[in-house]
Amino acid sequence: MRLAISARLTALLERAEALTRPALKTLADALANYDSRLTEMAEDFTDGAFTRPTYRRGHKNLLQEMAELAFREAWLEGGGDPDDVESTDLELMADWLDAQTAHVNAFSDWLAETRQMGDAIDDRVRDWVSSLRNLGEQVKARAMGDPQLKYDGDDGAESCDECQEYKGQTHRLSWWEARGLTARNGNENYGCKRFDNCHHSFFHAKTGDLVIQ
Repeated sequence: MRLAISARLTALLERAEALTRPALKTLADALANYDSRLTEMAEDFTDGAFTRPTYRRGHKNLLQEMAELAFREAWLEGGGDPDDVESTDLELMADWLDAQTAHVNAFSDWLAETRQMGDAIDDRVRDWVSSLRNLGEQVKARAMGDPQLKYDGDDGAESCDECQEYKGQTHRLSWWEARGLTARNGNENYGCKRFDNCHHSFFHAKTGDLVIQ
C-alpha cells in the first residue's frame, strides 16, 4: 500500500510545482475540509444512511485523500521544493495513514453502538482533525529544513514526567524525531500520550513561533 501511496504523492507533488501559489489551498483549508466532511459522514452513518462497511471504506478513502492534501500544502507552506521530497518524508505520511486507518473500525463501532449526534460526534471528530494537523505541522517543519525546536508550554494539571523532562530543551527537529517525540494523540513515548490535554508544543528556537503543536 505504501508504494502506491508514494507513487501518487510523487505525482501530486510534481503537478504542484506547476501551480501558482494563489491557486493552492492551505493546510488550514485541508483541516476544515476534513472536519466538515468527516462530521457529515459520521452523522449520515449514525442516521442510517449507509452500512458499516460502506462507512469504513468511505472514511479510509477520506483519510488517504486528506493525508495527501495536507502533505502537499504543508510542504509548500514550509517553503519546500517538491523536488526535494525524499522517501523518508513520504514514509512519515504513510506511517500516519496506517495508524489512523487502524482506528476507523473502532470509531464506526462506537457510532453504531451509541448513535451519538451533535457535540459527541464533534468531540471525536476533533481528535481526528487534531491528528491531521499534527501530520501537517511535522511535514511543514521538515520542509523548513532541520530547524532548532524548543519544547515548551504550560504544565497544566496533567503534565507527565516526560513533558517535565523535555520542557525547556532545544534540539534540531531530527533529534526530536529520532526519539519519536513529535507525534500527538497516542504517542507512547509520553505518559500523557500528547493528547489534547497536553499543553506542550514545539517552538522555533529563534523566532518563538509555534511549529508543532
